[in-house]
Amino acid sequence: MNISISDFIERLSSGSPTPGGGSVAALAGVLSSSLISMVGNLTYGKKKYEEHWEKSKGIIKEAKTLNEDFLSLFYEDMEAFTKLMATFGLPKSTEEQTKKRNEAIQEATKKAIEVPLKVMEKSERAAELALVMAKIGNSNAISDAGIAGEMALCACRSASFNVLINLNFLKDPDYSKNMDEKHKKISKKVKSLQEEIASLVRKKIKK
Repeated sequence: MNISISDFIERLSSGSPTPGGGSVAALAGVLSSSLISMVGNLTYGKKKYEEHWEKSKGIIKEAKTLNEDFLSLFYEDMEAFTKLMATFGLPKSTEEQTKKRNEAIQEATKKAIEVPLKVMEKSERAAELALVMAKIGNSNAISDAGIAGEMALCACRSASFNVLINLNFLKDPDYSKNMDEKHKKISKKVKSLQEEIASLVRKKIKK
């Protein structure tokens, strides 16, 4: 399934439940990884940055993989939410049906948590790569490295909202605790990375 930017915006602004915020979070990740690749390409092959060519080449390659991962999660989020909504339409006329329906809702809810958590995990790596490019990348693209960091944080924070709201509906305390701990750890790390990137970018811009 492919969707154009104009179609995405139209569907996003409509009353349709998908695409929604989860896909927007993944899209922020796409923008981050794309900018990382851009800075890498503007650095690799430039004589002034020859000592960083190999590292830039590796980052370009990894950023491309991240880009594909975020795009996949963009669609996975829509699928996960659609499946979750479908479980609420399952029959509940009998005790057995109600039990199966509740089990299906819980499983679908877990999936609706795991997808945005993956977005958060990928955003952490994006922030790490953005920091490297802010340090070694083409100085003419330093602002792009900074924006890549901002988009990584945006992806992380946005995805975290979907993790948190769905955790409210789980009845598995151990699973919930584990997911919440992961969520908090990633959120803290990405925020720290973004702050480091922003500080470095501001210093370089002022020179």
